[in-house]
Amino acid sequence: MGKVKSTSVKLLTAILLMTAGQAAAQMYDKPKEPTFDYMTINISTGNPTLFWTPPSPDPQYPNPEGYIIYKHFVDILGSDFYEAIDTVDSSTFSYVDLTSNGNLERLFYRIASKGPTKPSRQTAEHGQIWLTSSYDSCNAKIDLTWMHYAGWRNIDINQNLKLYMSHNPDSSTFELIAEIDKYNSVYSITNVGENLDYYFYMTSGRIDKPFTTFSNLHHIHTKMAKHPDYMTIDSVISVANGNAVYYSIDPTTEIRRFKVIRWEQPDTNKSIFSAKVIEEFTDPAKNTTTDSTDSWAARTRKFYYKVDAYNGCSDAVKVTNLCNTIIPHVKPSGKKVLLSWDTLMVDTYRQPDRINDWVEYTVYRRAYTSSSDLNGPGELSVAAQGLTEPSFEDDLSAFQGHDPLYTITFKYYVEAIERSTYSTFCRSREIATEILPGATLPTAIDPTDPTSINGHPRNIFQPVISFDASYNLTIYDRWGGVVYHGNQGWDGRNSSGEFVKEGTYIYRLEINTSNAGKVVKNGSVSVVFPKH
Repeated sequence: MGKVKSTSVKLLTAILLMTAGQAAAQMYDKPKEPTFDYMTINISTGNPTLFWTPPSPDPQYPNPEGYIIYKHFVDILGSDFYEAIDTVDSSTFSYVDLTSNGNLERLFYRIASKGPTKPSRQTAEHGQIWLTSSYDSCNAKIDLTWMHYAGWRNIDINQNLKLYMSHNPDSSTFELIAEIDKYNSVYSITNVGENLDYYFYMTSGRIDKPFTTFSNLHHIHTKMAKHPDYMTIDSVISVANGNAVYYSIDPTTEIRRFKVIRWEQPDTNKSIFSAKVIEEFTDPAKNTTTDSTDSWAARTRKFYYKVDAYNGCSDAVKVTNLCNTIIPHVKPSGKKVLLSWDTLMVDTYRQPDRINDWVEYTVYRRAYTSSSDLNGPGELSVAAQGLTEPSFEDDLSAFQGHDPLYTITFKYYVEAIERSTYSTFCRSREIATEILPGATLPTAIDPTDPTSINGHPRNIFQPVISFDASYNLTIYDRWGGVVYHGNQGWDGRNSSGEFVKEGTYIYRLEINTSNAGKVVKNGSVSVVFPKH
């Protein structure tokens, strides 16, 4: 009996000593926190992955029974806090948060060891690299900015961050475009295109450990108003108070600023000082503008018109062809009228696809008799068509039958059309002319020479009149005395029937017309007697 009692006492003593030893070795009721190595973002899904190292064994601390994941939140009042979102077992040292998307917001986490009764203190927070950008459309660049990785000491980070870019989110398409010093937080991409998708992400690594962290996948679309696919000046038509300019603009464009501009030279540099904005408008469906400024100058000066489309940066992003007015000129001569006009420009500089185009001209004529209203339509006919040169001689002999030609007023205008790729059209203003009775006289006669040239005798001074008409001719000597007066040609004799002396004599020719009154022509004629 005594032996059994002694054995029991020894066992109890051993248990008490063991318990006391354990109590003396384990001083803390919370385990040590793990080492939060880093977090990174899966750019394809946005899910963050956290990596940590368990605490080193220490008899003074209980071993972790698992790990608690804490995530950073901000409430509606703007207060921030950390809240546990999940727990993993003690043999797990990474965690993917499938409920969070680091491509949409910057994420922060902490980790704690789970103890038998209480968790360890939380690690310092780690936060992802957060990449953002802004698009400078006026300078065609993307300005990238970022917040550096939170949780690493700067001295432990690699010297350079790496920046990757692609035009689609497929991770296999990204290319390294820059290595940026770790102390920088801005970078610009220049010469970017409009209305394109750009995707970026950054990586950073440790010097001392093989850790690499990925930023969020950042997407930006270089949104600009859709440019017009086409813009053309269709026609320029001269009207009573100026020039009507017709144009076409792609109706699907998102541009909402247009200017109708007038130049006086086709060359950009030469037109800097003469350029004038005729109208500014916002509706691409608009198709006509009337230029009534400088209407008097428009009758004699050639003007060039174009339409420019401007983006929000006031840059011209689309320009039409230039189209000019054509100014006609008339020069009557006898029974003919010589017309000339400005050529219609084929603008291959701004629209190279016009390279094979050509221009055809049509001349229209209106005839007005003395009893016609000159503001009315007159007798309209096509004087010529299919012309490729800017001139035409109009023979008016056909109008001689029903009225004297000099009683008819003629008006002309020219239409030009560009052939082949485009059909740019231009119509000139009308220009009027009258055919006055014309007379041609020789400058000298030889009263003794009976020969003729082109049916006109060399010894008779008489007018060649372009129309049937009567006339009176008076010849004066140098002192004003009348040598001859009559309605026939002068043969070089005085009123006594004798040849006058060699010299210069003054004449006055009066042509009598039925409606145009008298046409008077004054001049001089030389009388010569060559030695034979």
